[in-house]
Amino acid sequence: MTITSYGTGAYRAAKPNEFVSTRAQFDDLQRQLDTKQRSTSYGDLGIDRRVSLDLNSKVAQIDSWLSGIELTSVNLKLQTASVENFTKLTNETRNDTRSNSYMPSASGRSSPQVLAEEKFKQTLDLLNIAVNGRYLFSGKTSDTQPTAGFGEIVNGDGAGKAGLKQLIDERRQADLGSGQGRLTVGGAGTTATIGEEATVHPYGFKIGGITGSSAALATTFNPGPPADVAVNVATQPVAGDTVRIALNLPDGTQEEVVLTARAAGTTGSDTDSFEIGVDANATAANLRTAIGAALGKEAKTTLSAASSQVAAQDFFAGSLNNPPKRVPGPPFASATLPPTNAGAAATTVIWYRGDDGADPARNTSTVQVDQGQTVGTGARANEETFRVGLAQFAIMAIENFPAGDTNSQTRYEAMTARVSEKLGFGGSTQKPAEIITELGSAQSALTSAKERHQSTKGYLNTTLAGVENVTTEEVATQILSLQTQLQASYQVTSMLSKLSLTNYL
Repeated sequence: MTITSYGTGAYRAAKPNEFVSTRAQFDDLQRQLDTKQRSTSYGDLGIDRRVSLDLNSKVAQIDSWLSGIELTSVNLKLQTASVENFTKLTNETRNDTRSNSYMPSASGRSSPQVLAEEKFKQTLDLLNIAVNGRYLFSGKTSDTQPTAGFGEIVNGDGAGKAGLKQLIDERRQADLGSGQGRLTVGGAGTTATIGEEATVHPYGFKIGGITGSSAALATTFNPGPPADVAVNVATQPVAGDTVRIALNLPDGTQEEVVLTARAAGTTGSDTDSFEIGVDANATAANLRTAIGAALGKEAKTTLSAASSQVAAQDFFAGSLNNPPKRVPGPPFASATLPPTNAGAAATTVIWYRGDDGADPARNTSTVQVDQGQTVGTGARANEETFRVGLAQFAIMAIENFPAGDTNSQTRYEAMTARVSEKLGFGGSTQKPAEIITELGSAQSALTSAKERHQSTKGYLNTTLAGVENVTTEEVATQILSLQTQLQASYQVTSMLSKLSLTNYL
């Protein structure tokens, strides 16, 4: 049989548990006052725990996007700065190649050429920029330095792989041939002829046409291939009559050789004029001599400059997946097969070592900035605008113009004219501004997403604070109420503890 306590005995038995519970409640309120947090676990939030979990998940996702945006923004700013600096370098070189800038020097290089070499090296440094071990102009292979060094690119690796300087020399030999740009000057009697080699090939001059300024110089043109032209001195020309020969060069440019008849006994250069002889046969012989001299000069000047352009273009078009094309040989001066990259990977320096996929450069590195929004921020060092700029810097740096060579100034001017034109990035050539615009658009997208996420995060945090946080006033009121209850309980307990039968009676 169990005897249940009642009266003061029951009170004394129950109060210790209530005191412990109340004390724990008081401690929790004190914690809330210090941390401003309603609870230490989701379970203590009751039905609000689902709301808290959902809001915290959304905030964590936004924080992840914001972190990616912050890191990518730094990369984009560095990439944009690199392209802007590259643009400045190309503009400076274009200004340096203005007309009449040739100055003979003992080294064979002008001041603009020396500056171009430094700009070449600076551009390589800009394209090899890395952040936290990640190369920004290497496409998907961000752990690989995108370009080789200046010395290796120009001179080769010293272990059997040729650099750009050798490729230019090989192409120049193939274009110049025996000295007249792979053309043959002939004829007899009153006729002068020019013909392309019997085997059709892509080297040297290609004849584009011929005209005579008078009936005395009758011309014919066979477009071929192989093409040939002829001039028949039907009657004696008069001083000032001209023969114009159009020549197509391997780099897509065209030159016109103009030979002017001069009176007998007058002096002049065979490269631009011919003397009227005692009869038509003598005049034709002088014309043949002048044609040969003019072609020889054009070969050493404009054709030589065109050779550099073609070789540099082929070299910088090369990559690990597509080695640069080279003239088959030796011998190169008699080459007839077109340039090929067969076996070039083992014999030629590959200047670009990064990713070379078919996808757009911007898509080689992406960052997710929202649930359904991905922004492309990639770049490759072998994008067309960089290839063009590097090729022109390299040509300027490599070419040599001896002070004692009578063709140096003309060849220099042919080179600088082409460099200036190429650095204008005309036509359909990719321009540096296009890359800057694309990177700027990506930066704008990141900035907009960042502002949007920060606004959303602020709203979510405010809502979350209403679920998880408490106010000082609310907790203080609860603590005060609990203190009052505890004080009353302690007083009653104290009074009851002093109650005895003697005191009661």
